[in-house]
Amino acid sequence: MLLNRRMNPKIAEEHAVRPYITAQSRISEFDKSHEVKSRPHAMLWLSKVYGIPAGMYASQVWGTVYLSEGSEFGSQLQKRHLCSLRRILGVKNSTTNWAVLRECGQEPLHFFGSVLPSGFL
Repeated sequence: MLLNRRMNPKIAEEHAVRPYITAQSRISEFDKSHEVKSRPHAMLWLSKVYGIPAGMYASQVWGTVYLSEGSEFGSQLQKRHLCSLRRILGVKNSTTNWAVLRECGQEPLHFFGSVLPSGFL
């Protein structure tokens, strides 16, 4: 877990973006060498099984901040992930976040790695 001197969990979130970007660039390299881009379902699968786990390492530190309604898409990692999905789908940046996630059969990233607050259930 990475924190600054004031114990700010936002640092952990920012740190999670780097491995995600690295994983996405490896997926792009794989695409170039195997010509997978013409198969969006394969690119989505690679992103889901390789990109998301790389970015979600230690996500329980910051995930609960984004559980409240209206803040699901506030994290930098979620924004990067949505950009990747839009690129794979070939849709405009103005396409709504929920439509992109539903088309890809995914949920916001805090569902993948957050720890639910006590008393949530």
